[in-house]
Amino acid sequence: MHTVRLVDTHVHWDRLPEDKLDSMVDRARKAGVVGAVAVGTDAASCTDLLQMKRRYSDFLQIALGYHPEQKVNWGEVNGVLQQIRARRNQICAVGEVGLPWYTLSPTERTAPPNPEHKGVLERFLQIAVELDVPVILHAVHDSAEAVFRLLQAHSVRQAVFHWLKAPEQVVDEIVGAGYMISVTPEVCYRKRDRELVKRIPLSSLLLETDAPWPHGGPFRNRPAEPAWVERTAEAVSQVKGISLLQVAKQTTANAERLFNRSF
Repeated sequence: MHTVRLVDTHVHWDRLPEDKLDSMVDRARKAGVVGAVAVGTDAASCTDLLQMKRRYSDFLQIALGYHPEQKVNWGEVNGVLQQIRARRNQICAVGEVGLPWYTLSPTERTAPPNPEHKGVLERFLQIAVELDVPVILHAVHDSAEAVFRLLQAHSVRQAVFHWLKAPEQVVDEIVGAGYMISVTPEVCYRKRDRELVKRIPLSSLLLETDAPWPHGGPFRNRPAEPAWVERTAEAVSQVKGISLLQVAKQTTANAERLFNRSF
């Protein structure tokens, strides 16, 4: 039995090859990963995750959401909102939701949020508050501060900024408000991510892979998988100068507190 217990708090389970899921779970467990949180990106994705949770009930927790880096389809958005309400007892969070950045033009990135994108996010924040579930956020670079302000405006108590890239002042505000930040395998090789880990208290930190999204450095040209959380945790322990066991204990406790689940 592995001596550490780790959680992958952000994975696109429905994008992983179905015929390899069993072996991925086996590798994850051997690496000390005791659970994963799968995020939804649209109505079909959320439906798939609800089915997959039954198959991997002892490993998988799920969040339902609508990814912001796509054209807004209100029919889809309303469908996901209905799923969240109907399946409240089966989900651990609302997500992945937020504001776009990668799909915007340079001018759009520095402008106030598009009213439609903002409106979609606000609907998800409202239902998260109403149902008392945390929010998993896609909010990077220029959009991070705008999303933070919306969280505050809607009195969202619990949220995690996944794979955050943001100015130091915004990072400090996020942590100061009691929200969490998750880091990926990029912390193994990228200075920006290692500096972020230095800045974030361990009590505010979560680990993730964003699998199957590929990463660079030693992971280049391979789709990510939950087992890589072990490498992420090792890198965090090096950056913070603490033991891997300390990182594992605290980040898993953070995940259990945020998602109100035992992993």
